[in-house]
Amino acid sequence: MANAKNNDPFGLGNAQSMMGMDPSKMTETFRAMTEKSMEQSKDAYGRMRAAADEASKALESTMENAHQGSLQLSKKALDAMRANADLGFRHLDAMMGAKSFSEVIEMQTGFLREQAELNTTQAKEIQAMTQSVAQELMKPGKDAFDKAAKQTGK
Repeated sequence: MANAKNNDPFGLGNAQSMMGMDPSKMTETFRAMTEKSMEQSKDAYGRMRAAADEASKALESTMENAHQGSLQLSKKALDAMRANADLGFRHLDAMMGAKSFSEVIEMQTGFLREQAELNTTQAKEIQAMTQSVAQELMKPGKDAFDKAAKQTGK
């Protein structure tokens, strides 16, 4: 009995023969499972890296679009300020030549109307440009999302 205990430290008797396991086949099975697991891990890493690369490209493109859009909007705002300043200086120059108070009132009324029209036009242009910039800003992210959706839908 002592011999049985020394040869079987877990007290399972001859469990290998009871379960029908051959140690040499277990090694082969373990190796095959390990190789399959490694292949799956490599595939998963490849997909993750490709997704990270796509996300990085989308982010870079988004940042570039944001930069370009910001420059366009800044230029448009500067152009608007320049036009408003020019209108104001022309008005002041005209006011210097006024000969009567009624002429000043008439010039002031015309100036306010022209300024309101200019501001309305500028606001519409800036609004349209802002919408265009926003669409361009969102385009890389939308394209990446659409591409990812197509890939996961396969």
